[in-house]
Amino acid sequence: MMPPASARGGEPARRTALTLVELLVVVAILGLLVALLLPAVQSAREAGRRTRCHANLRQLALACLAHEHLRGFLPTGGWGGEWAGDPDRGFGTRQPGGWAFNVLPHVEEAALRDLGSGLTDAAAKADLAVQRLTTPLPLFACPSRRPATAWTLAASKKPLRVTAVPQMLTRRPAAVVRGDYAANMGSGSLPSNNYRSGGSPSSIESGDLMSDAAWQSGYGPPPDGVIFRRSQTRLRDITDGLSTTYLLGEKYVEPAAIATGLSDDDDQCLYSGHDRDVLRTGLEPPSQDRAGFDPATVSGIPGTSNKYPLPIAFGSPHPDGCGMAMADGSVRPVASTIDAAAHRAAAGRNDGQRP
Repeated sequence: MMPPASARGGEPARRTALTLVELLVVVAILGLLVALLLPAVQSAREAGRRTRCHANLRQLALACLAHEHLRGFLPTGGWGGEWAGDPDRGFGTRQPGGWAFNVLPHVEEAALRDLGSGLTDAAAKADLAVQRLTTPLPLFACPSRRPATAWTLAASKKPLRVTAVPQMLTRRPAAVVRGDYAANMGSGSLPSNNYRSGGSPSSIESGDLMSDAAWQSGYGPPPDGVIFRRSQTRLRDITDGLSTTYLLGEKYVEPAAIATGLSDDDDQCLYSGHDRDVLRTGLEPPSQDRAGFDPATVSGIPGTSNKYPLPIAFGSPHPDGCGMAMADGSVRPVASTIDAAAHRAAAGRNDGQRP
């Protein structure tokens, strides 16, 4: 009879496999670790996307400042949402396209802006205009909200116009590029007529024949922001301070309407003139994108009847605030909890109020 292993000076036999209970414990621990780490990973990814978004804003703000340095004024706000810009109309009040169209040369996209420039063949020019309207630019897209691509131009929306190119009306693209950043149209504290959105002359000829007074009579007087309809704001006009006045910011978008193109806040194109797609006000604090929320349900300025131009509000998909570029080119996050009066003050360029 052999003596036990311990009597022979050896070691007892060892188990080499896990029991079912031990395996379940290991799986439970791994699951717990994943659950603990996943929020941290998602937070790190969102932080990276937010950094990229703020970098986009800063580059666009610097492009606006380069525009002012070269031409003597910040990019104009154009004529109206149905107008998408024409490279042969310059950069001033004759340019129907909006601020994003006019900063293209300052973000290394001059060739895109110049598509069709000098062409007398209206059909060929319209074809090139469609090419521009459907070419995505990542610089104008917030990576936390949507990819840089073309989005549905709903059949119920009016076709885009490109100055004296009637053929553009028959080349209605199924989708157009849109942006996630808007210029500061003003505080919203003035009479609502100052911030009137949308609307514009139906032809380039009628717009050219209108005097400044006729423009104001038909579409509202200048608001107190920095970029708006036919604006030519100089930095010296921003008397409230460049570092305390909004220039650009992220815009609020109803998430469910992004794919359909049916929201009035996000239905035209990146290069549209004066329209809530590309212009916002500081009347209400910025809102985080969320399904079912309509900024039009908020109250406006307490104690007044001024509730327009809601829902033309800044906003963001980021959980920790909306990125805002100031008129000096700096970028800062602005929380939805910001004091409403301070937010309106930062949106006015010359009202003597500072946040």
